[in-house]
Amino acid sequence: MTAKKALGRGLEALIPKKIIEEKKGAAQQVPLSKVRPNPFQPRKTFRPEDLQELVASVKERGILQPILARKKGDGWEIIAGERRYRAAQKLGHLTIPVIEVQASDVESLELALIENLQRSDLSPLEEAEGYRRLQDEFNMTQEQIAQKVGKDRATVANAMRLLKLSPEVKALLASGQLSAGHARVLAALPTPLDQYKWAERIVRQGFTVRDVEKWLQNQKGLGGRKSRSNGKPKDANTAKLEENLRDWLGTKVTIKAQGRQRGTVCFEYYSLDDLDRILSLFRKAGYR
Repeated sequence: MTAKKALGRGLEALIPKKIIEEKKGAAQQVPLSKVRPNPFQPRKTFRPEDLQELVASVKERGILQPILARKKGDGWEIIAGERRYRAAQKLGHLTIPVIEVQASDVESLELALIENLQRSDLSPLEEAEGYRRLQDEFNMTQEQIAQKVGKDRATVANAMRLLKLSPEVKALLASGQLSAGHARVLAALPTPLDQYKWAERIVRQGFTVRDVEKWLQNQKGLGGRKSRSNGKPKDANTAKLEENLRDWLGTKVTIKAQGRQRGTVCFEYYSLDDLDRILSLFRKAGYR
């Protein structure tokens, strides 16, 4: 059975058949006080509005689907179903229906990650962190991770690129001010400062992912680019001045020498709002 087929058939399809047939018992009511959350749970944020909807449903109809848990000491550790567990806590339930399965640490993390991917998408950062844990803690390759969750290896690799973001940019992504598409583009920038500067521009100006990709492509390698006019490397002082102007204006700047004393300075803008932003920088610096 492939991982993709498993994803389409529900969580039980991901548990080895032997466990399903021989080691998964019937649902049993266990004391809620004996149930503990999964330390491998990839989801870190539980939206209050979603949990409240589940609380209302459980209050009206009860918990229709038992949680999956493994025995740990004198209690049970959740593999899948932490939201149901939290809803039962809020309602003051004394017991909760549990199906006990035998699972190792790696199986517990795998199942928790896949269960969240099936039912309600993890946030981009939670998904990336889940993949990182599979890679770091259980020595899985990206190819193996992709097979487990039924995705292409490139999808997993792109998700994990978000882990390269600075903490400030991660916070903007977590709050929804940046999209995952924006964040993946920013992850390619070399320094946290560069990432944050561009992230601020995206939030402030409402730039699209395509805008950012185009700007970064235009700016790539400007410091070491050869002049097209004469084929010679650009003068170091000129290249440095371009860099300083680029950092100040936040856009591509090109200085072209025309003889010893003359030349042109060209800066690019990508919308009328962007042009107004650049002109306002000049006005603030005293140019009219």
